[in-house]
Amino acid sequence: MHRRHFLKTLAATGATAAALPQIIRAQPATRAAANSRLAIGVIGAGGQGRNIMGQALASPLAQVVAVCDVDSKHAEIARDRVNTAYANNDCTVYRDHRELLARPDIDAVLIGSPDHWHALHAIHAARAGKHIFCEKPAATTLDESRAMINAVARAGVACQIGSMQRSWAEFQRAIALARGGYLGKITSVKVGLPAGATLPKNPDAPRPQPVPPELDYELWLGPAPYRPYFEQGTHYYWRHNFAFSGGRLTDWIGHHHDIAMLATGVENQLPVAIRNARATFIEGRALFNTAWTYNFDAHYANGTVINLCDKNRLGVTIEGEEGAIHVTRGRITHSTRALERVIIPPWKNPLARGVRGHMDNFIDCALHGGEPRCPVISSHAAVGAGILANAAFRSGRASLDIDLKTERAINAPDANAFLKKVYRAPWVFPA
Repeated sequence: MHRRHFLKTLAATGATAAALPQIIRAQPATRAAANSRLAIGVIGAGGQGRNIMGQALASPLAQVVAVCDVDSKHAEIARDRVNTAYANNDCTVYRDHRELLARPDIDAVLIGSPDHWHALHAIHAARAGKHIFCEKPAATTLDESRAMINAVARAGVACQIGSMQRSWAEFQRAIALARGGYLGKITSVKVGLPAGATLPKNPDAPRPQPVPPELDYELWLGPAPYRPYFEQGTHYYWRHNFAFSGGRLTDWIGHHHDIAMLATGVENQLPVAIRNARATFIEGRALFNTAWTYNFDAHYANGTVINLCDKNRLGVTIEGEEGAIHVTRGRITHSTRALERVIIPPWKNPLARGVRGHMDNFIDCALHGGEPRCPVISSHAAVGAGILANAAFRSGRASLDIDLKTERAINAPDANAFLKKVYRAPWVFPA
């Protein structure tokens, strides 16, 4: 299919969801195995996008062939880095992700765009038959990540979410100790996440500013509600506005809470209830409105209760009747010397099997098949707890009971209003 015709079809975004699977047939997850290297395109080439791109550049089994960003400066920096790494000038730059996805020679994409774009980028990629590495959180609503799950399943592609702590030895050990019974019956689980927000030091601009020539601001907004351009509200800082993300909570919950869920056997599950929810919000900044401090208990169907709070010790603390551990990046602390000396048998550490690195695990699955270490359902569940908690905070409710079939709060229309997202025209939700 000619690229221009492909883009013309996609431009009618009201028909995108229905039309795309008919335009490009999704290929099975083993499709790239015949190639010597996985051909990769990067969608979103800002700081984190270039970070994960660097991991792909380090792999002898992959080759980055294209980069895409709505900011031409970001794209050019990424392109130059790719060309330097390969000592050539072969990397192509795109502004619109749909052009990149139209290339049949690209096997996989790395998605490092802002959170409000993750769902559409991933779903469009799945329907184009591309394997996907998507930064966490997978989406900003439960409906979006559920649509991602369905799109990936229908396409048969590999999809890894960037909750890379699953691939780190200290977290794998913590999970294996808890699930292997070495701590005895679990009595307390606490997750500590960062508080506050990293905001621009200067006061918010009093009025909208001219859009810089390198930025396609309309495409940067995409499906998000329109607001005039403010430099302070775009690159990086978008994460502290509910129109684009869920603040520090959803920025981090896909890391430490994901580990706590694995350790307690409730991975891939939404909580049945949110309790003791309380939060304060950013004040005095018109561009930013997410939680500044927060606390809540996530209750699960098997009786597990996980407390998440910015006042908890950063990382995951698990206490049992026979021992306790605390794990954070680069360190695991054991309550006793006996617990510290425990050697985990390989069969009790399933996450350690196969290729160690998170990106390497993704590349291996894309080339040879198999489920990546952090599938979309895992982000849907881990980040989903934060999405539900944010709905409780914003509606002023201390508790929510969750209907797991509808993935909505029971008898709480005020809270459910914050679980919905209406895409800005011409973009439509990919049902």
